[in-house]
Amino acid sequence: MSLVKNAFYSAAQLLPLAVLKQRRAGSLLLPYHHLVSDSPVPHIRHLYPWKGTKDFEKDLDYLLRRFKAVTLQDVIQSLRTGQSLPAGSFLLTFDDGLREIKDIVAPMLLRKGAPAAFFLNSAFLDNKNLFYKFKLSLIIESLQSGNHSRATLDRLYAFLQADESTVIAALKNITYTTRGQADEVAGILGISFAQYLSDVKPFLTMDEVGTLLQQGFAIGGHSIDHPYYKQLTLEEQLFQTRQSVDFLVQHFNLPYRAFAFPHTDAGVSKIFFNTLLEGPEPLDVIFGTANQRKDFNPKILHRFNCERPSVSINAAVKGILLLNKIQQMTNKDEISR
Repeated sequence: MSLVKNAFYSAAQLLPLAVLKQRRAGSLLLPYHHLVSDSPVPHIRHLYPWKGTKDFEKDLDYLLRRFKAVTLQDVIQSLRTGQSLPAGSFLLTFDDGLREIKDIVAPMLLRKGAPAAFFLNSAFLDNKNLFYKFKLSLIIESLQSGNHSRATLDRLYAFLQADESTVIAALKNITYTTRGQADEVAGILGISFAQYLSDVKPFLTMDEVGTLLQQGFAIGGHSIDHPYYKQLTLEEQLFQTRQSVDFLVQHFNLPYRAFAFPHTDAGVSKIFFNTLLEGPEPLDVIFGTANQRKDFNPKILHRFNCERPSVSINAAVKGILLLNKIQQMTNKDEISR
């Protein structure tokens, strides 16, 4: 994290939470996570950091003491009726449908009496496919093991047009559009993603999702296979969104239609949102990632990352609330599409 961000979070922690919570009427705190684990997770290790169980439990206790936990259904009901949520409400969300939801997160949430919503990629459920960025992390993990012959590495460098010093950067330059290269690299290195899916089972199964629903949790779409929406055409954006939501609504007979962007909503047009929020079978709510800023439609809500282990929950919450106050004062709290 940059020195500027560190200084900002340090300053935010000095301010009283009660003052920072005095934001615009009806505001809702929306922290999001992907993963909680005390064990190594090779398919994520080289992508982003996450919190362990002790830190996450501390975070959860902090939120439950100082804010009012609400469900996804509460949020949707508020949007449908115009009735405000309780003051100081928060909704906890998790993306990508990782197995740690079942193994670690849900049991802790149930023990604490905390609701949450899980946003799922339809292509990954039942461990049928592996997210291309998870493939890249596994490839980097394999390279760092040092178990590949000189001839194998030379083939890899030739394929990526890289050398020992640039190969990791070359791998990280593989995009959703060129994601097939990850499978070609795996072939060169002798990595079987199918075997990894079978052995590790990194994603939730449909039966496990059904159990989560029975336990009182909520779910929503998160695209089919986790692309960057800015790289897609409008038609592809709409298809990814509708398919992921429709799949869950139809399979689990959901009485609501919710969606959370993979990666970011930056660069997505107003036409996209209007089509999904006002057309046939409209979505009830769409979650972006623009740090709690306001959007042109109240059904578009923006979350903030709360899983960085280097940032305490006190700093993360106060930091986002302070940022929002500054944005309000400078007229930069509304997104232009």
